[in-house]
Amino acid sequence: MQDFGAHGYPITGQRRTLVGFIMSRSRMFTPDELLSDLKAEGVRVGRATVFRTLELMERLGYLSRVPNGGHLSYATCLDGQEHHHHHLVCSSCGQVLHFDGCPVRDLLAELQSRTGYQIKNHRLEIAGVCPSCQQ
Repeated sequence: MQDFGAHGYPITGQRRTLVGFIMSRSRMFTPDELLSDLKAEGVRVGRATVFRTLELMERLGYLSRVPNGGHLSYATCLDGQEHHHHHLVCSSCGQVLHFDGCPVRDLLAELQSRTGYQIKNHRLEIAGVCPSCQQ
């Protein structure tokens, strides 16, 4: 969270509370789910503040957007560092498992060679059912 100040974003008490609440999540979430959970916990924060904080946390590498049936969802990144990782997403409970390593690296090189595109980035989310939900 010290990255906020280093990038010129103030670390207000409200933002500190919001960031702590977000980083404690182990499952993907939508902004509306986050707002509902904050309200249930008695945390008063404006909708615009939530959306601005989510965008900032994504920009700083603390969150990743995760495709979720057409909804905007987020998952926390493990360490807040910009690094290459992918997600396994449970389609039943929403749990997100991060994994490093890139199983499509060779495919990307072939695509660049074949199409002339200069590929800058990619995301890989794999949907399935986690072991807990299989029982």
